[in-house]
Amino acid sequence: MRTRTICLIAMCAALAACNSKSSEPAEATAESAGQTAEAAAAAPAAAIKPAPEGLPSRIAREVITAGQHKCDGVAKAERNAEDGSIVASCTSGESYRIYTVDGEGPVATKL
Repeated sequence: MRTRTICLIAMCAALAACNSKSSEPAEATAESAGQTAEAAAAAPAAAIKPAPEGLPSRIAREVITAGQHKCDGVAKAERNAEDGSIVASCTSGESYRIYTVDGEGPVATKL
């Protein structure tokens, strides 16, 4: 029982430290926020590549299913000539864009 009490006190102290406000002046915080925004703008976005090669309806069905998205069946799937992504419409009305992300592989995002 004593160990549990000590652990509880330690956790409360850690939470209090996490929730405490910094002692920096507001100007310094505004400056660092501006620098953070600049750094985010300069940082490269995740590299998005075309969807895998193959029949668009088959690729769409496989990627949507692998992502555990709701889709009763692919009614229509077309490859975008500009970026190589696939836009797929499901029989139940949902639409998804399928593309490849570096480090993740093929991804389906709901439109």
